[in-house]
Amino acid sequence: MNKVIACIDGSRSSVSVCDHAAWASRRMDAPLTFLHVIHNPHAEGQGDLSGNLSLGGREALLAKMVETEEQRGRLLREQGRAILNDAVERVRDQGIGDPGSLLRNGTVVEAVSEIQGEARLVVVGKQGRDGDMHARHVGSHLESLIRTLDRGVLVCPLEYREPKRFLIAYDGSATAHKVVEKVAESPLLQGLETHLLLVGEDTPDNRSRVENARNALGQKGFAVQTAIRAGDVVDTVCAYSKEADIHLLAMGAYGHSRLRRWFVGSTTTQMIMKAPIPLLVLR
Repeated sequence: MNKVIACIDGSRSSVSVCDHAAWASRRMDAPLTFLHVIHNPHAEGQGDLSGNLSLGGREALLAKMVETEEQRGRLLREQGRAILNDAVERVRDQGIGDPGSLLRNGTVVEAVSEIQGEARLVVVGKQGRDGDMHARHVGSHLESLIRTLDRGVLVCPLEYREPKRFLIAYDGSATAHKVVEKVAESPLLQGLETHLLLVGEDTPDNRSRVENARNALGQKGFAVQTAIRAGDVVDTVCAYSKEADIHLLAMGAYGHSRLRRWFVGSTTTQMIMKAPIPLLVLR
């Protein structure tokens, strides 16, 4: 449970995923492994294609269909290896020693689930190959990944910018405090300018919650700028992020709160697609 696992598919997001994963690997002093997943239904055994030829098909045509499927599988594997090799070379040029690579068949969620025991952090792009054209596919894919994994997930935008300051979206819930604890214990964000925002009314209870979070982070060396602002969660967090030039947003994946409904729900896709900064989703 010490690797950074970076999921790449050769789409426009892959370069950004490589650079964010290399950054995380250096910050956490953790080995980096790239994962590429292909979908080849015949990879584990040739399916029965004869049913497609029930109306007088010829054996030669069946053999041709089998050959075509096998050739497709070979091409997918060759393409996958090329994508992985390019990623490995890119991060080696950034000083990452001995990055690993894995080629799997199936779905990303299945493949990552199988190896998540080795991972401290999973890095994915907010736009995959399908997402380049169909935004709604991205949110569904990422939401499934986030729901399935019990590891942190770093969702990367199309462009890389080394994070210098980050924001914790906080609501005082047990889930949000778990995010604070995980941030405090990890070297990933140590030394960066730290902001913590609670969206809600400026009440004594909320001020106490914010102060508790500040103290927890302060004990681990974080100097925290805090704020409490009323308003819509999405609008308020986005406005603050733009105002403070936030480079990375950290948040919890679950909890029975407005933040939960924002980040894991129908608005998740919209936020992932619109946010110009990386999103660190913690469990």
